[in-house]
Amino acid sequence: MKRAFIPVILTALFCSTCKNDLVVIDEWKETTVVYGLLNQGDTAQYIKINKAFLGEGNALQMAQVYDSSTYGNYLDVTLQRVKNGVTTQTIIMQRDSSVLKNSGTFYAPDQVLYKTTSPLFDDSEYLLTVTNKKTSHTVTSKTPLVADFSFGNPTTSSGSLSFTNPTNPFKVYWTSTANGRLYQLVIRFHWSEILKQDTTQITQHSVDWVFPTQKSQGLGGGEAMEEKFLGAEFYKFLQTHISPNNTVYRVVGGLDFIVSVAADDFNTYMEVNRPSTSVVQERPEFSNIKNGIGIFSARYVKIIPNKLLGQKSEDSVYAGQYTWNLNFCSKNPTSPWKCN
Repeated sequence: MKRAFIPVILTALFCSTCKNDLVVIDEWKETTVVYGLLNQGDTAQYIKINKAFLGEGNALQMAQVYDSSTYGNYLDVTLQRVKNGVTTQTIIMQRDSSVLKNSGTFYAPDQVLYKTTSPLFDDSEYLLTVTNKKTSHTVTSKTPLVADFSFGNPTTSSGSLSFTNPTNPFKVYWTSTANGRLYQLVIRFHWSEILKQDTTQITQHSVDWVFPTQKSQGLGGGEAMEEKFLGAEFYKFLQTHISPNNTVYRVVGGLDFIVSVAADDFNTYMEVNRPSTSVVQERPEFSNIKNGIGIFSARYVKIIPNKLLGQKSEDSVYAGQYTWNLNFCSKNPTSPWKCN
């Protein structure tokens, strides 16, 4: 038994002669951090570009210093439109500090973004190039855009919505689009509130019913996709997410049907960075920035706005078993549920 301890003792003696200094700061290397999601449906595109920082001392304190993670005015940032392998346009992105950020780990409220209002086209890919004019350090990334697509139901021209059939589910369906991988439906319910003591005081409100994400099988588009629910689920959602308030009258508004789509790389980035649900906390890293880190990809949002409930479905908001106590009422003076 004594001999079993000899290697341990020898190892301890050997290590006692070793240098035990730990170097935690490596030689500095420029690391550019890029975050950008293009969406041709937006009026402006923004790219966030920062630098990684390294130094002795408290990293959290350094993060609160503006210059630690922010480049000066010496970056060239361009977007090149590439169609069928040919560059057809070069867009120079402008430095912009008009969008403030919330307080947090890094310096706030000022931040630098790079912006363009040039229209984008979903028949092309876009190449991002960021060059530091002082050091010639350059990072690049390329992404296709998520193409536009159509709803099958509801549509802008379809009639009012019916949620009163107790057994036949309401179906929302659309066709997947080119370069879209991840899809998520949100139904946004709008209503107005009128203060009982002063009916000139009217405020607007909304609540989002968020459905689980779903993936397309491929990136070519043309796949049938849908969400469905029984009408009772809609009224239960209102019951759960709107609190009773006897000081106001509530008037039913329209519903927006919103499908948000993430491109393939954006989907991968979100999957890699989602919170771990297992005891294994180590996860692979993902970045599609060449010579840097971060994500440059695309998304798209399709909206069918302001769809109105049919009369029976609206009446179920006023007097149904789930929402009768939420103070919704009709502005129609002949309605049995008129606002008093």
